[in-house]
Amino acid sequence: MPISPEPQKPIGRESVRNALIQSATTLCAEKGPSVVSVREIAKHAGVNHGLVHRHFGSKEGLLTEVMHRLANEVNTALGPERGDETLPEILPQLLGDRTRIGAHWRIIAHAILAGEDPKELQSEFPVFKRLVAAAENSLGPDCNPEAIATLLVSSGLGLMLFNPFLKAASGQSDTDWEATRQGMYALLLKAIRPTPSQQP
Repeated sequence: MPISPEPQKPIGRESVRNALIQSATTLCAEKGPSVVSVREIAKHAGVNHGLVHRHFGSKEGLLTEVMHRLANEVNTALGPERGDETLPEILPQLLGDRTRIGAHWRIIAHAILAGEDPKELQSEFPVFKRLVAAAENSLGPDCNPEAIATLLVSSGLGLMLFNPFLKAASGQSDTDWEATRQGMYALLLKAIRPTPSQQP
């Protein structure tokens, strides 16, 4: 049996930074930021743990960069931001991007369960702001767009985090559960479409 080659270690500032950010993303989404150590992140990235402090100042600095990058990647996946975009336009992309937003939300959920303040991890929330603006564009200024954005995010977060429990409780196969998920997304989209009286 051939021996697999050793993974190539990152070399150079940007390569090391990217490897540390990716490793921190993977480990913190899996275990939570409070229990993942600098040494563990560095070992996963294939670099010396001192490079975390050299490039990010601290573990907290690295986590801030992780959350900033994840938020911006999800925001970019929604496409170019427009002042007139609506919820039916951006929700399918948001709900379909389970990889990046999944890691993002899992890290936030771990932090909250550990009693941490999410604002210590993330200071800007570009996707939530877009949801608020899109809700107002879709349903008008009297719709309480912050409430709609909060409901959408909490529904998506809950569905993602409790996916195994909800699937088990409903007794569905993988295929049936995926159909249920898509049905829930369709209901969300239908619920936020403007009524004829709300059309411009």
